[in-house]
Amino acid sequence: MTERQVWVFLLVHCPADTRNPLDSARLWPRVLQVVKDGVPSPPGVVLRPGESIQRAAERTGAALGIALPPPPLRLLAVDQQPATDAGQPEELAIFVDGGCAKEDTFTAPACDRHGVVWTPVEDLGRVALVYALRTRLLAVEPAMLVEGMPIACEDLDG
Repeated sequence: MTERQVWVFLLVHCPADTRNPLDSARLWPRVLQVVKDGVPSPPGVVLRPGESIQRAAERTGAALGIALPPPPLRLLAVDQQPATDAGQPEELAIFVDGGCAKEDTFTAPACDRHGVVWTPVEDLGRVALVYALRTRLLAVEPAMLVEGMPIACEDLDG
């Protein structure tokens, strides 16, 4: 049996800056990412045995120094990634709404080992994060993905 890690990621976005409508790069919200070893990824934690998704999200918010929207958490996307190497576990990523923050909320890195960046939509890199942002902004049903690709509801039955 393949080992599985369940990650709980927060989608925290910064609203678009509409003061300059000619700056197309600023018309889309930017998404908060944590940079470790030069690689940006959404802020998140591995779900501990017996821990609720709400508590895992609160741990992530506390590490960032932000307050989450009031419960219940809003599910934005779920993405399943198979194990890539023999020693790597399968990953189930749960993206939840971490709310909205101003761009200047994070004036210093969250800790010495990590930095934070506001990433434009076109540079997000992870498809599930784009779907999570879409769910958040358009108030549509959460996306269910396998390897970053959406699956249709009828695919779940078979």
